[in-house]
Amino acid sequence: MKVLFVNPSCLDPRVTDPDALQVPIGLYYLASGLLDQGWISGILNLAPAGPANPSAKGSAKNALDLFSQAVMREQPDILGFSVTSPTRINAMACADKARQLLPDSLIVFGGPGATFMADFLFDTCPALDVIVKGEGEISTAKLVNAAKQIRNRFGTLHQAQVIRAELIHELGRIPGIVFRKGPSIHDTGQSALVKDLDTLPHPSRYFTYQHLSMSRGCPGRCTFCGSPKFWGTSLVRRHSPQWLFEEIKALAQKGVTHFFISDDTFTMDGDAVRALCEKIIRADLGITWNAISRVDYIDESILGPMRRAGCIQISFGIESGAEPIKKILGKPIDNDICVAAFDKVRAAGILPRAYFIYGSPGETDATIQESIDLMIRLGPLSTVFYMLVTFPGTALYNRALQKGWTHEGVWQKNIEDLPWWELDPDMDFSRVKGWGDRLRQAFFDNIEDFINRITLHPDNGFAPLHADFLSRLAMTFSHGEYARDDRVKNAGQMAVNLFERALQFYPCPRAFQGLAMMCQKQKNFSGAMAFLDKGLSHFPDNKELCVCMGVCLMNTGDFHGALTYFTPFAHDPALGHYINICKQKTTR
Repeated sequence: MKVLFVNPSCLDPRVTDPDALQVPIGLYYLASGLLDQGWISGILNLAPAGPANPSAKGSAKNALDLFSQAVMREQPDILGFSVTSPTRINAMACADKARQLLPDSLIVFGGPGATFMADFLFDTCPALDVIVKGEGEISTAKLVNAAKQIRNRFGTLHQAQVIRAELIHELGRIPGIVFRKGPSIHDTGQSALVKDLDTLPHPSRYFTYQHLSMSRGCPGRCTFCGSPKFWGTSLVRRHSPQWLFEEIKALAQKGVTHFFISDDTFTMDGDAVRALCEKIIRADLGITWNAISRVDYIDESILGPMRRAGCIQISFGIESGAEPIKKILGKPIDNDICVAAFDKVRAAGILPRAYFIYGSPGETDATIQESIDLMIRLGPLSTVFYMLVTFPGTALYNRALQKGWTHEGVWQKNIEDLPWWELDPDMDFSRVKGWGDRLRQAFFDNIEDFINRITLHPDNGFAPLHADFLSRLAMTFSHGEYARDDRVKNAGQMAVNLFERALQFYPCPRAFQGLAMMCQKQKNFSGAMAFLDKGLSHFPDNKELCVCMGVCLMNTGDFHGALTYFTPFAHDPALGHYINICKQKTTR
């Protein structure tokens, strides 16, 4: 039995969420489970092919062409699509194409979009056979096994273009799915959840990726989030620290150096976090990672181990500074708790990132000002501002349905989600956009103050980590996203200040290199080489410092001297051009 899992392309281009281009971790779990059982399975990621919106020139065709080529090449018996609201259009287009190319293939949708939009998808996509609801490992394994038995007995899964009666009988015995049963749709109810997540296979045995998850579920009740309904429980289940450590170690051995831990509330179980971090520290994996959490689950006792284990950023959903808005969004956390959490995270040398939502029910100019006031108190070093949108599976969407502000047929349109301002009769786009502009401008107007307010723990044991934190942050102002953003004023000087402050804590190769590169920008090559000399006195074999020195020497006409810095790294193809130039210049 051959199964091909597909991550469809989003409808619109990704602007602020590049994570949407990655394969969902759930597909890796599903594929690994089938591979462990000897069934052939693979994953096709269509997301990088570009937006699937027909109005985007040629992009929809790109994703569909890639899909068609893969289907004809792989000839799968079952196609399993991970569907979200933004990917539903491409998923349905691919399903229709698959039905044309492989008429007997079993077409299955899963994921949050399929779980919450089952009726719509069955009505709109004639090619769709089955939906797996919520957590899919148990139901998917039973589904594939049933299909395999029917294929072996009868040679086909369909008869007269509908699912065989024998397979329908077997599907009716599998909890957690919805399937076509003649002209009707049959729902088998809820599937049992995996009680012990450690019994699941390690996806790293078969795949390489950066996104990880230690837990499933969230204790929160955010009205804009579908997580509680998707998992079907408020219970949070976790892998053991040992299981996740083994996954990280295996991926690190494959060359992955940075990870995104995507738990809704990673720091909820402090003991588990500490245990995981201690394992990473002892193994000396040399990795970095980002996490997501809530401000009411931050304890200073876990931040030190997290930082030593490589954590460089924690993202928090702040949402709003106004108490009434927080209550409407289901996140009534006191602002003082938010501020305390940001202070603790920043002091540990971990970058605190804030998510804000604007355009919520009841939003006004005054509530936006409260959010700005809170942001200034928080001093975030990175922010993301989202216009409130709603989609099936969330309490806000249900509220809009009950009020008659929307209906299921709206998903026939080429839209990814429903902005709340389109539903709420008290709002309009220009006003909501203005709120977003105010929030973003306030962040950029105050970012230099946020940088100047950084106060790190005066613990000598953390000095190298503090230098790493400050120099990493400096790079965003010298050569990263802040350097490229015209809204950031005085970015170059902020970078220099951060690099210099890093060196006050500890000799840091990135800081020496950063200061040298700032001099290079000004054509001050002698100044750049002075910084590089200092750096190389501490780190004589550091590749980045050597290459930077070689480039400086080339700019001063010393090609022979430059070669001495490039040659130890001649195996790097990126340096081939520089080395060839130097050789040509020195042999004339």
